[in-house]
Amino acid sequence: MSNPQQARRKIGLYFGTFNPIHMGHLVIANHMATHTDLDEVWLVVTPLNPQKDSVELMAQEHRLQMVHLATAENELLQGSDVEFALPSPNYTAATMRFIRGEYPEVNFSIIIGEDNFHNLHTWKDHWELVTHHRILVYPRRSVGAEQRTPTKQEGDQDRIPVDHAHVVWCDAPMISISSTYLRKAIQEHKDIRYLLPDTVLNYISNNMLYEQP
Repeated sequence: MSNPQQARRKIGLYFGTFNPIHMGHLVIANHMATHTDLDEVWLVVTPLNPQKDSVELMAQEHRLQMVHLATAENELLQGSDVEFALPSPNYTAATMRFIRGEYPEVNFSIIIGEDNFHNLHTWKDHWELVTHHRILVYPRRSVGAEQRTPTKQEGDQDRIPVDHAHVVWCDAPMISISSTYLRKAIQEHKDIRYLLPDTVLNYISNNMLYEQP
């Protein structure tokens, strides 16, 4: 008899403001979809990140549409607006409670970068996240595995150990592109082709997004 857990779909959730989405985001999302046991990856557009300044955020509808355009030709990737109807600011733990209720038949993993992992202890209800979900971490290029401390440090009891059973380190390729840089380049009318999909670049141009500081 087959194990019901083995038959459950595995979906990775990659949260971000995607302001705008660029090739760096897409490389990571596609790597997770094709080099892990995930069936697909959802790029979850966050309306308001409690740990980021919202001043430069483009309207969420524009950011979601850019994600849809960027992922349209990849059946393993899709955009998600699941946080749009949830209370702001958007705490990941609260979002995951909602998602678990909506999709009880799915095993969800959370995709984050190494910098976010090391700050995970500052997230609201972070232990709840690690208890219910795998955390798939893509590392910085400058940090090797031998430099990561495998246990909690004294006086830092809230930190998640790097060797926690639900923490999976994924050696994803990294393309260092900053959304801040892209927004500034657009304001200065610089050429940013090849840094984000043509469909997204055309959408930004046609809607005159990010032209004002």
